[in-house]
Amino acid sequence: MNTSQGSYKIEGIGYDFIPPVLDRSLVDEWVKISDVPSFEYARSMIRNEGLLCGGSSGSTMYGAIQFIKRKGWEKDPTKRVVVLLPDGVRNYITK
Repeated sequence: MNTSQGSYKIEGIGYDFIPPVLDRSLVDEWVKISDVPSFEYARSMIRNEGLLCGGSSGSTMYGAIQFIKRKGWEKDPTKRVVVLLPDGVRNYITK
């Protein structure tokens, strides 16, 4: 799980390092995600949306949905949330 330092399976995110370009003062909220829902959401996006993505995109989408639910926005048609998926097809062609 990504909730503490140690082993995790999602490539590219975790506790390895903090990118020097990250300005933490611009972050309103952090959402901690474990591996299982991350990969479940990635597989769902592959199957249902045709997106070639991996665990980091699954983490991003799962975190966005948790945020939306916590805010109570899931049934408010006036709310919009933009989710950027941090993935590219290159890493998944051979998997």
